[in-house]
Amino acid sequence: MNWNFLKTEIEPGDFLIDCRSQSAYEEETLEGAYYYPFIKKAFGSDPESQKKLYGPMAAVVQEFQKSKKTRIIVFDEGMGMFSTRMVYLLRGMGIKDAYVLGQKWPVEGKKAKGELKIEPPIADKTKPIEGVVDKAFMERNLTKLQIFDARTMDEYEGRLPRLTAPEEGTLCGRLPGAFLWDWRNLYDGEANLIERSLFKKRLNGFPFMPERPTVIYDYNGARSCLLALMLREAGYIDVTTYQGSWFEWRKSNLPKQAVAVFGAKQGATAAAPRVGGVDRKKV
Repeated sequence: MNWNFLKTEIEPGDFLIDCRSQSAYEEETLEGAYYYPFIKKAFGSDPESQKKLYGPMAAVVQEFQKSKKTRIIVFDEGMGMFSTRMVYLLRGMGIKDAYVLGQKWPVEGKKAKGELKIEPPIADKTKPIEGVVDKAFMERNLTKLQIFDARTMDEYEGRLPRLTAPEEGTLCGRLPGAFLWDWRNLYDGEANLIERSLFKKRLNGFPFMPERPTVIYDYNGARSCLLALMLREAGYIDVTTYQGSWFEWRKSNLPKQAVAVFGAKQGATAAAPRVGGVDRKKV
């Protein structure tokens, strides 16, 4: 796996963050690993929501700096959405030596029961996190952006509002002009990240240009972060994630495509899918 944001080994001076479930963490984790529940939550992009995200992120950075350790290694079950989200946000906060552990759990290392679960405070004030945009930015620039939807085909085509625990009566759909790149297709059959060369080959199947602003969204801002990390290493210059994603956009009066109400009898409104990639069956 030739991705620079992955590290395959853990070193003594690493600050460890476990992004698996809370129950798994409490049962057994790597000795000294922290657990931050906020990383699994959905956040809007209004000022109050930004405080709820920025405060915890600032607390993680402060804890790392206080530890005097040299880099941050984040892990979950295996290079998944929450470890990549944490790394993406840490880099946006200025911590460049933050990496995803390129191993699947269980990993080698001394284990212990997880006891460093921290619920950081909400910030009084907020600052922009590099690489993260809000709903106002999306509304202003919607027609100028290259947009990737990192959800599944069912979500993209308006059949499901979200992949897990969809609630009846919830609005389904997508942002106008978005192209689908199912987050699951960033992995191979062994649940490892695909090689950079294959990623670039599939990327060439989209009508996108590396120099144009590219925004990625999903349901709650988690799945999009892995694709953002990969696009940056593939040479894309201006890559951001939309923090509110469909969780926020569906509640607005902004334009939408493939709109349907989950559980209702009527189907989604007709809108041709925009699916890129060399092998369309896999993307």
